[in-house]
Amino acid sequence: MYNLIILLGCFLCVTGSPYLRTAILIEKRTDFGQNLFFRGGLDYSRREGCDNATSLDTNPCAIPIEHAIYLNDEYKAANAWAEGDNFLDWLGAEPGQGNWTNIPASGSPAIWTTNDPRQETFNIFNTYRDHYWLLHVELDCGKTLNGFFEVKGFLDGQWENDINQEKKCSGTESVQKPFESRNHIAKCGAKNVFHFNDGACEISKFD
Repeated sequence: MYNLIILLGCFLCVTGSPYLRTAILIEKRTDFGQNLFFRGGLDYSRREGCDNATSLDTNPCAIPIEHAIYLNDEYKAANAWAEGDNFLDWLGAEPGQGNWTNIPASGSPAIWTTNDPRQETFNIFNTYRDHYWLLHVELDCGKTLNGFFEVKGFLDGQWENDINQEKKCSGTESVQKPFESRNHIAKCGAKNVFHFNDGACEISKFD
C-alpha cells in the first residue's frame, strides 16, 4: 500500500479557490527505467501572448499546478522532478525544477501505477490494470478554457502522436468535446483517463 503526503500550498487553499484536485492518467506500457512526462496547458493558438519565449508566470497558456507527493522508493525520481515544477506547460524543465541523478525533467513527471493492492505502486485512481501513468495535482481552473485544458505524453524525447479525441468521453463527467485539438482534452477538477497515441477517453468525478 502506498503512503501519501500532500505538499503544503494549494492543497490547503481556502474555499472558493480556483485550484481543484485533478488527476490525469495515460495508459502507456513502458520498460523499466523509462519515465513518462506530461506537457500541456492550452494550445498557443487559443490565447494571445502565448509563446515559448514568454515567462511561464505570464504565459496565458501555462496553467499553475501543485503536485501531490507519494512517499515510496519507487517514486524518488518523480518526486525530485516535481520540485519546482509549478506549471503544466509545453516546455521541458522549468527554471529551478529539480533533477534526478543529474537527469533533468522533460515536463511534469508522472508516476507509474497499478490497480494491484499488493504492490507498492498501487493507486486508488487506477481501477484498470498496470501501466497507467498518473499526474495528480491541484490545478488552477481559472487558467483553463471554460474548465478544460490540453495534455500530451512525452517519452524518451518523443511526443505522442496527434490525438483525435472522441467526440464524447465515457465516465460520470462525460461531456461533448469542447473544442478541436491535436491533444488530449481534460477537465479541471476531475479524473481524466487517456491512452497513449489514442483518442479514447474517460472523465469522471472523484469517488
